[in-house]
Amino acid sequence: MTVMASGSVEHRAAARDAAAAEDTAAAEDTAAVEGVRAAGYRARLARGTGGRAALEIHVDGGLYDVTVADGFTRSLLRGAVQGPGWALAWGQLPPDGGPVQVSFTGRRVDLPAEVRVLGGRFWIAEAAVRARRVVVAAPSERAGSRVANVSRAGRRRLRVWNAGS
Repeated sequence: MTVMASGSVEHRAAARDAAAAEDTAAAEDTAAVEGVRAAGYRARLARGTGGRAALEIHVDGGLYDVTVADGFTRSLLRGAVQGPGWALAWGQLPPDGGPVQVSFTGRRVDLPAEVRVLGGRFWIAEAAVRARRVVVAAPSERAGSRVANVSRAGRRRLRVWNAGS
């Protein structure tokens, strides 16, 4: 019984050390992201259902979106949002892990954005610009979307867009 107890304690200590190492690695990725526009948004690696890797996007202090790796559908472009003086887009890397290029566009704007890879599965891109659309290109696919606006309270202002009008 004494051997089991010490083995049990050693096992718990090893599990605790492994969890601490994972938290440190996730914190290093998160710290790099928070330094860019901490006042407007925060991107954080997390764990989703079944222990799968996840990316949380917090905007103006509230949780805005969560995307989970290896889910039912993979989204090259998961979402895009802007606040006063900044625009942010995020998604999952292509299955082959190829590079992603992101551009924010508008009336007189076509601005390529720096892409940061998080956790080897997700990407985010940020620019100091007001934009209407974001375009994401990878070697195997391309996606685009309107950029949503965020009010000061952190809520989305939903715009209904009808292609027929």
